[in-house]
Amino acid sequence: MRRQGGEKRTTVLVAEPQALPGLWLEDALTDAGCTVSGPYGGCDDAVASLDKVPPDFAVLSVDLIRGSCFPLACTLRRRGVPFALISGSTRIPRAFSDVPLFNRIFDAAEMIGIVAAGSAKRDRQTAARTCPIPARIVAGEPFALDQCPAACRA
Repeated sequence: MRRQGGEKRTTVLVAEPQALPGLWLEDALTDAGCTVSGPYGGCDDAVASLDKVPPDFAVLSVDLIRGSCFPLACTLRRRGVPFALISGSTRIPRAFSDVPLFNRIFDAAEMIGIVAAGSAKRDRQTAARTCPIPARIVAGEPFALDQCPAACRA
């Protein structure tokens, strides 16, 4: 998947804790012409990669090693990076109701279409968003992901 007007390939961050699904996603995205960052099994590793390999899109398994993907999802929103979620039976917070959601078993072509549409949308929207939640975390104030402000929404 080449980006318009150049040779740069779409970079997709993959956060998936299970080896086989992670490798399958990597292969499907690479075959579609994407560059893959990951797969990362945990949220911390994926967040740490964002400055080294800035993604154009991300595919996140809801359940990662040592916790959920939602802190990573919030970070991606603040940076203006679109993403899709993969979930089995985990409840998705309302703050992410606008995000494409896949069951554990899905068609690779459908995922590639979502990646293409999301990265094209990002090309048109380059502004990152300001989010007050990190300041609340540092201050020790209570919060819930369902309180995610409109500024963070895609």
